[in-house]
Amino acid sequence: MADQKTEGTEKVVDFNQKRAQKLDEKRRKTERIFFQNMIGCYSVIGDRSMRPIEILDVSEDGCSFQVPFDAKTPWPAETVEIPIRMYFSSDTYIPIVLRVQNSTATIGEGGMRHIRYGCSVDKTLQTYGAYREFVRFLALYSEQAHQDNGSASTFYI
Repeated sequence: MADQKTEGTEKVVDFNQKRAQKLDEKRRKTERIFFQNMIGCYSVIGDRSMRPIEILDVSEDGCSFQVPFDAKTPWPAETVEIPIRMYFSSDTYIPIVLRVQNSTATIGEGGMRHIRYGCSVDKTLQTYGAYREFVRFLALYSEQAHQDNGSASTFYI
């Protein structure tokens, strides 16, 4: 008997996978909103100066961030451990230490050159618990957050 070929085979859509993708996209968008509008992130350089960094993604194990590329003063000059301050108000922050795992040159919005870093977070620091819970909060928040469209409505659980 000859092999039968089916024409027009249908593609099965995995709704769980699609839902997970949508939740991941929503989580990343929510994180970016948090980091652009609510949280100030800076790298501590030496004893007295700080440089702003743009956090792109966070997880319990690490995070990624980017900085503008500057050929005259490359930063970080040494990419081993980078102390970071995550400001939750104008005068309070959580210090964490990141270990660079990889870096990539990128072109961002407006054609600006950046260096993107993928880092692991030092889990031995006393502040790691607060960082971990913040990451967990972001994940839960992004799943439950609703877009404010200006209308008033009541939500009952």
